[in-house]
Amino acid sequence: MPTLVKGGENPQVQQEPIARGGENPQIQQEPMVRAEENPQIQQEPMVRAEENPQMQQEQLAAEQERLHTVNNSDGETAGSSIATPIIVNQTVPVVVFVGPPSSGKSMILVRLAKYLRNQGYTIQTDSTFLNTQKYQRDCEEFKDKLNTNIALRGTVEFLLIKVFKEGREVAKLLEAPGEDFYTTDPVKIRDGKNNRIEPYLSTIMTSRNPKSYVVLLDLDSDVCFRNDSHHRDSYSQRFLEHFYPNIDVRRDRIILLYNKIDVTPFGTINGCTDPNGAKADAKIFYQQLFATMRVRSFGGFVTTDNFVFKTFCTGMFSKETDNNGIKYQTYNVAADIYPQELWKEITRRW
Repeated sequence: MPTLVKGGENPQVQQEPIARGGENPQIQQEPMVRAEENPQIQQEPMVRAEENPQMQQEQLAAEQERLHTVNNSDGETAGSSIATPIIVNQTVPVVVFVGPPSSGKSMILVRLAKYLRNQGYTIQTDSTFLNTQKYQRDCEEFKDKLNTNIALRGTVEFLLIKVFKEGREVAKLLEAPGEDFYTTDPVKIRDGKNNRIEPYLSTIMTSRNPKSYVVLLDLDSDVCFRNDSHHRDSYSQRFLEHFYPNIDVRRDRIILLYNKIDVTPFGTINGCTDPNGAKADAKIFYQQLFATMRVRSFGGFVTTDNFVFKTFCTGMFSKETDNNGIKYQTYNVAADIYPQELWKEITRRW
């Protein structure tokens, strides 16, 4: 039987006397619960993640799912805040359409997909790219619009289209929110939106997939950079500072695309009538892009463009209103020469 130690025989006991319940109200309020008094403590001991590999895997999977889907104000997941979309096949080339909101990226993708389908390619939406109800609805709308002459709505944010030839996937076409490339919203500009690259774009740009960047030279869309030198120069500067340095120019393609060429003197819906004039016109307004993206070869004696220049026209658009007062647009498809030339440049290095 252990010997009782008196306070005088152990100074530490004197220095740290036992507090009685009456002298410490907290002890009364929060009495110690013994394991034998609470069977749950004995039955459910704490398990650390490092002691349970399955728990680590589950936590990692949950974190990846959290990054893949982020809630928006409507209570469902939103693509605009996606961190790292999953591109499983790291060998399939990816076509990234770069341009501000309302610059025509979505309809260029639709027109290109229509052309490819008519050439024997199989077009499919990638339903696994983004796990949100809105994305699934946008995929359904895209498939519906492929079979009509009704234009895709401007509310479509994300689309990832898979292109197959004879059963083999040969390309992915990416449509992303225009504001992720450049925004004209003053509030978002103050928040630094134009000074960073969204994580999902960084993931795509640094992946092993060969890539073609179709950079829209926006002059005559609803945004109309032709008469807005500030945003036009800022858009060019953003691409050169945040995107261009991360592009593997030895492997990847950069295509400067002069869209809506049919509203200029240089082309119609049937084709570009003056390619040299169109390029000269674009160079006047986008001097930074044309002057910066050049490389020297043969000991520095020869300087060549590190991009190709093409023109494009989706079609002739008309505004309509249905019986419910909802406005929409229809269009007559432009000549195949436009998507044909664009696809040729996109796949040249593949």
